[in-house]
Amino acid sequence: MIPRLLHFTWKTSELPREMADYYAKWQALHPGWDIRLWTDDSMRAFVAESYPALLATYDSYPKMIQRADAFRYLVLGKLGGIYADLDVEPFEAVTPLLEHEAFVGIEPLEHIFPDRTHQGVPLLFTNAFMGSVADHPLWRTIIAELPKLVGLETFYATGPSMVTAMLLRLERSQRPVFLLPEVWSPLLSDGKRTRTDALVREMVGELGTVIGAEAGRLVSHKWMTTWVPWHMRANRLVEVLQVPTTIKWWLRKQQHRALAATVIPDPIEPYFEQSLVPIAERPHIHIAVRLGELPPAPELERAIAALEYPRDKLSVRYFTEAQAGGLNAMLAARPDEAEFVLLVDGGVRDVPTDALLRMLAARQPVVAASCVDGQGQNADPQLFRYRHGGSFKVLYKDGGAEGALRRDPEHRAYLNEQKVFTMLPLDGVGESFVLLRRDALEAGVGFAETPYKLHLGAEALGIRARDLGFEVAGLPQLEVVRQR
Repeated sequence: MIPRLLHFTWKTSELPREMADYYAKWQALHPGWDIRLWTDDSMRAFVAESYPALLATYDSYPKMIQRADAFRYLVLGKLGGIYADLDVEPFEAVTPLLEHEAFVGIEPLEHIFPDRTHQGVPLLFTNAFMGSVADHPLWRTIIAELPKLVGLETFYATGPSMVTAMLLRLERSQRPVFLLPEVWSPLLSDGKRTRTDALVREMVGELGTVIGAEAGRLVSHKWMTTWVPWHMRANRLVEVLQVPTTIKWWLRKQQHRALAATVIPDPIEPYFEQSLVPIAERPHIHIAVRLGELPPAPELERAIAALEYPRDKLSVRYFTEAQAGGLNAMLAARPDEAEFVLLVDGGVRDVPTDALLRMLAARQPVVAASCVDGQGQNADPQLFRYRHGGSFKVLYKDGGAEGALRRDPEHRAYLNEQKVFTMLPLDGVGESFVLLRRDALEAGVGFAETPYKLHLGAEALGIRARDLGFEVAGLPQLEVVRQR
């Protein structure tokens, strides 16, 4: 049972007026509860005392919001109780939630923009209102991963995307119960009512236990987003201010109808499965290595030889530049018994020994590893997903109106930026370390030798594969090192 303990955080003990009113209301509705307002100073003191090994990680965050995020997982992990942002207004006592081992709220689907859909995880579990018993598996999982995520953008290092990814890693029996928006956030960030609870329930019903309107409207998140600059916060005035921009983009679509009709497909299915379960089978895999003019590097040969996989289920062929005849020719040169082809760039120098097993565990027809350099940065610019979905606006800004893309990294998300997730969809698969299933190859999945929806080569493979009905996944945590 969750203890009668409420946690709030703020810079100091002096609260802004509206937050002070909500805090007083929490106190009035919960007599006899242990209610704690943690400040920047007391949060750090708590981390130093309770998690000394994590203090360096805590101090290393460049933003205070990241430290405040991390603290809420640490304090719930150690003490249990309920955490609420100070812009969460209580309507009644939250005592009914204490009967659960843990709970988290789900953000209204109205807040889920095309970037989340294209990312493959079209929902967010909030970190603004949540509670648990002490030492819950969710907090143990998060706390263990926090040091590995320092340096990522806030949403993925400490924020709701991180909570979402970690929750999806848990077995269903270990997951918190889910509160629908009507229970904890009936109002949207612009002040309008949410109308998507039925859709949310349908989406997450298979993921765990859902609590909806039957629990009543307990609290209301007011989405003050105090950590966001004021001019970027959502409000109804924004809709009015956006009218000229909306008209501008409508006119551009009329001027560039062919580009407006170009569809970069979203993932075929949501990526709710974030735990890779090994498969029992060991299908035959043919490894095709593309070299330059030089023989294979000893490091690459050693990496391939060290792969954990039955030798009788592997075949390897090295292609020099003269022998290759293009990437599609290399794929077509697979032996008849090959059920998969692994394309490897000759610049790869280090490969995890379990790479093939992890790629097969993804259970997708096309799977790519994250390709990084010696500093952990993306080393294959063709290995990407459109950051905000492949919309007309994105393609237009990237030069699509002129008929050729500029490949601006601003529009592209790379696997090393989102390694909090185990598996994510891709648009471009790169040429460095890609596993392709035979039926996808036989259906015509391959590297575009002529432009396909403005994309060429490895950049087009994922887009065409999805158009043909084959999903394309990347494994952010499976990193191969490539020499630039």
